[in-house]
Amino acid sequence: MDQTCKPTLFTSCTMVIVVFLFVATVFAVSDEEFEPGQEVQILQSLASKFTTAKNDFIQARLNSAYFPFVKSRHENERIKRMNSTTINSDEYMKKITEQLRTWRGFEEIKSTVALTYANLMFETFYMLSPELRTSFLQSSMTADDLQKLPLSWQYLLPHQFYDDLELSGAGFAELVNSSPENTGLLYKITMVLRDESVAMRNEFMNNLNLRDQYREDMGYILGYRWGIESEADSNYDYTMSTLLHLPSDVVMGINNATFDNLNIADNLEDTSMWDLASPQTKVAWFTRFENRKGWKEVAGTPHHMMRHGHLLSGAPLDKLRELKGNKEIETSLLAEVLDNTEMNPLRVQELWEALADVDREKSFIAQASNLDVSQILSHYDTTDIIHTPHQHHVMLENAWFSQDKFNVPWVNFLAIAFSYMNNEEFVSWTYKELQSLGRFVVILSPAEIDLIPANDFNSTMLGMILSSTLSLPQLNSIYLKYLDNNYQVADATLNPILLSALPSATILSANPPFIWSQDKTNLLVASAKFSPGQMHSLHEISKPGHWAPANLSAILSTHPQCMSMYVNPREFRAKLDYVVAAIYTAGPDKFHVIATKVQKLPRHLLMAWLEEAHTRPGSKRLPGDWWNSDVLLDRVTSISIPDSGTINPLPSHPMAAQFDRFTSANRSMLPSLALAGMSCHCINLVETPDTMEVLALYRYHTESQGEVAAMPSSARRCWAKKVRQFLHLKALLFNVTVNSESELLSLLTTADIKTVGGEIFLTWGGPALASITHPEVMHEVLMAVGHTRPHLYLRNGVTYTCMKVMANALLDTMMTEEGGINFRVLTHVHNLVPYTDTRVLKAGPADIRLYVSSVLSPTCKAVCLKKKERELVRQMILQSYGPPSTWLPLDLVELGDLLVVMARSDLAAVNPTSLRMASAQLASSTLFASSLTEIRSQSSSLLYHEACGAWLGGKDGRQSDEAVGMFKQWKMLANFIVVGNFLQVEVLLKKIDVPKPRSGVNDFRRKRQAPTLTDGIDYKSIYTIVMNDMKAKFDAKELSDAQKMEATKVITETQKMLGDSSFAVLGLEREGKTQSEVLAVLAEYKEAGNMSEAQNVQVQMLAVDTQVRMIQELVQVLNLSADGLNLTEDELGTILARHTFVLRSPGAVSTTMLSNRTLAFDETSEGTDGESVADELLINDAETTSNPASIESKNAPEASPSEDSDDNSNNAELTTDATPASSGTTAPSGTDAPPSPGITAPPSHDTVSSDRSSSALTSSTASTISSTVSSAASSSTPTSTAATTSSTSAPLNPLIEEENDFSELLKNTELTDFIIFSAYEPESAYFTTLPSMDSITLSCDVVIAAGTSASSISSSDIARMSFKEVMNCLSTLGHLPWPPSVTKSIWKAVKEKVDSLQDSTMLPIKRDEMLQLGTLLPAIAAYDSELLDMGRKNIDGISLLGRTLSSDDPAILNLVQLFITLNNVSPTNPFTSTEAASLGQLLCGL
Repeated sequence: MDQTCKPTLFTSCTMVIVVFLFVATVFAVSDEEFEPGQEVQILQSLASKFTTAKNDFIQARLNSAYFPFVKSRHENERIKRMNSTTINSDEYMKKITEQLRTWRGFEEIKSTVALTYANLMFETFYMLSPELRTSFLQSSMTADDLQKLPLSWQYLLPHQFYDDLELSGAGFAELVNSSPENTGLLYKITMVLRDESVAMRNEFMNNLNLRDQYREDMGYILGYRWGIESEADSNYDYTMSTLLHLPSDVVMGINNATFDNLNIADNLEDTSMWDLASPQTKVAWFTRFENRKGWKEVAGTPHHMMRHGHLLSGAPLDKLRELKGNKEIETSLLAEVLDNTEMNPLRVQELWEALADVDREKSFIAQASNLDVSQILSHYDTTDIIHTPHQHHVMLENAWFSQDKFNVPWVNFLAIAFSYMNNEEFVSWTYKELQSLGRFVVILSPAEIDLIPANDFNSTMLGMILSSTLSLPQLNSIYLKYLDNNYQVADATLNPILLSALPSATILSANPPFIWSQDKTNLLVASAKFSPGQMHSLHEISKPGHWAPANLSAILSTHPQCMSMYVNPREFRAKLDYVVAAIYTAGPDKFHVIATKVQKLPRHLLMAWLEEAHTRPGSKRLPGDWWNSDVLLDRVTSISIPDSGTINPLPSHPMAAQFDRFTSANRSMLPSLALAGMSCHCINLVETPDTMEVLALYRYHTESQGEVAAMPSSARRCWAKKVRQFLHLKALLFNVTVNSESELLSLLTTADIKTVGGEIFLTWGGPALASITHPEVMHEVLMAVGHTRPHLYLRNGVTYTCMKVMANALLDTMMTEEGGINFRVLTHVHNLVPYTDTRVLKAGPADIRLYVSSVLSPTCKAVCLKKKERELVRQMILQSYGPPSTWLPLDLVELGDLLVVMARSDLAAVNPTSLRMASAQLASSTLFASSLTEIRSQSSSLLYHEACGAWLGGKDGRQSDEAVGMFKQWKMLANFIVVGNFLQVEVLLKKIDVPKPRSGVNDFRRKRQAPTLTDGIDYKSIYTIVMNDMKAKFDAKELSDAQKMEATKVITETQKMLGDSSFAVLGLEREGKTQSEVLAVLAEYKEAGNMSEAQNVQVQMLAVDTQVRMIQELVQVLNLSADGLNLTEDELGTILARHTFVLRSPGAVSTTMLSNRTLAFDETSEGTDGESVADELLINDAETTSNPASIESKNAPEASPSEDSDDNSNNAELTTDATPASSGTTAPSGTDAPPSPGITAPPSHDTVSSDRSSSALTSSTASTISSTVSSAASSSTPTSTAATTSSTSAPLNPLIEEENDFSELLKNTELTDFIIFSAYEPESAYFTTLPSMDSITLSCDVVIAAGTSASSISSSDIARMSFKEVMNCLSTLGHLPWPPSVTKSIWKAVKEKVDSLQDSTMLPIKRDEMLQLGTLLPAIAAYDSELLDMGRKNIDGISLLGRTLSSDDPAILNLVQLFITLNNVSPTNPFTSTEAASLGQLLCGL
């Protein structure tokens, strides 16, 4: 067994030993009213009631069914639990226990030690009134009596104490409300009510006041304990906040009767809480609602749209597309839904297409950040000339620059900003040009700002252009321009935002451009961008009065982490009274702000806070050093009554109880705010009976720090040991004999498990958790582990083998309960699904897809898997989402980081339009380069993909084959995201006139071109006008015979072309079928859903060609004018000039093919020598691959990035031949020259054939097609060829009706979705097939748009960038989280591209450049240290090195000597404190 999976133990304690030892202890307690022997009565009472109490698990049974543990072992055998023989064996339990003792330090806890924990409880019992003690012993307690018990007693009492209460549902709710932090009480009461009447439970829910952090627990209870999904007789109206916290499988499991009886449709009208729901919850509720009520009740009528339109935020894209052209719904209603509902940008984009122009104009400001760039460009193209982008300027600035970080896709930002940028070179800019750009100056690099004349930068201009979104290098450039403009900063009031750029020397000067007493808040806000040197300077000037309450209050409520650099733990302890006074000075209105902010204090200061608070009078439970839990948790007590006149502004906040204590006249040291700093010593001093309550608040503080927050490893292990103490206490109180770790863990309840959480449970390791003796406890514990975010698996010390042990144990349990694999099984196994086995492939495609979209959050998709498990997840994705060539943008976003498991050929087959539309969200959500601390055997943080390799590699670390393979997969995904953002920028540059200052940056000037597909013309509307005109004239007998003849000819010939071309695309033979027969085949083919996405797109484009040709021909037949068609003459000319149905050979039609040529994404590994080694994986353009096969096929290719071809190596267990089909010949990558307008490059005949392969048809589907063709042919009488030629005898009206039939057939497959999105794409091979990384040239805008994924680019990618692009990108490249292994090669590539880094007159590198180069500075120090200017005036830049660089390289260590020499540092001219602090790690060179 893997040593890291190893488990510990304790001795059993019997009632005799307990009584003997306890009596001896009790006599030490002085209480004149205490009667010896009461403790025995208490223990007997607790043990008796525990045995006859029902547990709080899914299957509520008496504890006597599982205790003593021999009964649990019998239960394991009865349910045929996996490995029950092994789990039940004494030898195995002993082995697990011994291993935990060895590898986790879980020492044996003896009975005498456990008794000390019990004494803590009994000491509080002795303090109760004699009457209350008597009522407890006689089991005659009232509700009031129970509320007077200490919270630890309330938590631990068996529920029979509550069963006997004669309370209403409201009364039970009041009990829970009185102890808002006591989750054990919540579970206990809900279990008491589990079997009560529906009316009583309804009353309980109606009167329950829950803190926000417990709503998920309530949803868990409703779903998994009360069985809400099958409460057909309930009529309670659950609130929206409750419904939104139900687990997804419970939502989907609500039966129709319950759905109606609970008035869920009415309750879902409440929009006040809807936006607070997670995207996953929205998908689940939309899906269930539509299943029950149908699409019509969501958006079928104006009435339903007003009631349930917000549910569209969980709808799939194909449903949203149905709203376009819906005559029943006024688009103003859709616009209102958009403006009032938070939804995924891709859904916004679909709904945007359904809006009328007037509604788009009204909603543009609110939705511009959510639109696709093509929609922004289209909006400005179609907006009336009087509505220019400049009218939006102020409104967009207010909307987009109100936050420190804007969440606007970079390409959208550019599209707007370019419209404000005048066509003058930067060196020629005047006040007018800079004013026109305004706050959109954020798109300018420091190098570009440096080119603008300084005289434009006065105080008025700063107010127009500055925003908190500007980076420190940008602000520094603006600051220098401001100085150059002959302004004496000391004599002027500096814009608060520009305070971030102040050099250390200026901050420390005698006349700084600020007054501390007036500007301290602005300075503290600005310090968030400071370099370490600047920060230390701020500390220096604030020192004289920083302990004053007003100053400290400003620090704590603004930027408390700045204290970390000038306050040590000893000083913090000595000044704790000042800290507390500062919080009270801030007042109740800022309590919740400060409670959140102080969590950013370094852990050693929070630890000092707790240590000092523990020494204060009243903080200890005497005798001994135990924490007084009332003090530690800031509970309201009889001596700390809240001020009834102070209203809590956030009554549902998790810290609401602490707020109440804060308002008391009896002030607290507020240790509850510092719980995140608990050390092992502090954790061990927690009163053992109060373990769960303290742990719950501790977890709240640590988990509130972000999606990738984690407990310090030392604290996690100590909490595990504390939980063991708590379980030993329970064993003693309930007289349960415990002989192993597996039995000890069996004493956990659901409330315990939910409080402890998977992160702590993982400390025990997989074998221990999977072998918990009590089967229901094992189930709940593994569910808790399954709900733990995957990044915590990498940081916990648990091994990969342990993960598989737990995953398969839980899967086996769930499959036994459910009788197979379904959505509920996947939901329960949750994040452990990837670690299971091929049994999960038996889940239905719809269940797997719903699991991905409605269960997994983005952070849960960042998986770290070995080769075998990657292929397993890949098969699940292909099974549920289909071939990658068919994936829509929302599919990519839903999959997110799960895409890391796909093969290179899978990703290369993705539709370029889909990828570019999803790229912004993929870039913002990926954890690829997130920084993780607490990685085992690592002294510093690692990037996510590096940490993943370190975990997978085990003893071999990141050099093992599995680690290298996963590393390549992550890099491939990051490259994929970069390519998507490259395509986004390409769309922008193709369409827009890039302003002159930027046109040279991208090395070319793009001309405005007609959109590839529709030229910006609504062909569908024009076609409708033409057909309606012809029908009206025919009915009115206004058509001449010649016109009828010509019209008949046009329709029959166009239908013939459409039929032939459609069959060719589908790979079918027409074989003389009539138009009616063709129509029948196409209709059945469409209804069966047998078209691949590529075929669907081609048929859609044939529909466009049909409309265009009909317009072209009938306009002349009917003598229609441009005015009659609502067109300009130029637009009509464009229509008439467009080519349609360009035939190359029989059965081959030229449409814009979305081919799937397999291309590689770079998987460049940077060696220690900095050289790039490209893994070339391009497949010949003419090659195709085989069809994806059934999931049960027995030759499974493995998605390994280490192979030298796009085919995957076989995997004996996982079975598929599924490599996405590739298509035929395409233009070479990088070709930008388009064919003639309106004519697409004709593919070879192989293109149709390969797309036929790419449809991924199964044998059953092919059979359906065959039978469809046969039945259609046999049911019709063969006709003459007259139908395929012009005919004067064919009646026109039936042909018009037949044309309408074709239009109806194609209505739902028209390219309404992609027409606007692809219309602005260049006619380039890039948008036919995804390019490889080495076939594209990056711009800085692409690097910015790709976010942290851009840290996957190689030195060769930078080498292909233009000199000007790299120069403008210095700050961006210098702030990417590069892996240390590549910084040398990246720096080398950057240096070779930037003239100023090679020109001796521009060197050495000074402060301004250092601030830009950031993360590349360590590489410069290591390999080009002579380029760094170590002069004192550059100390702010040098401080970036001092903070991050730790090395024994002589070249690096010599930097401090160089600093000493250059600055004449000596005993008479020593380091200043700021210099010493800034040099940091570099001082090791002294």
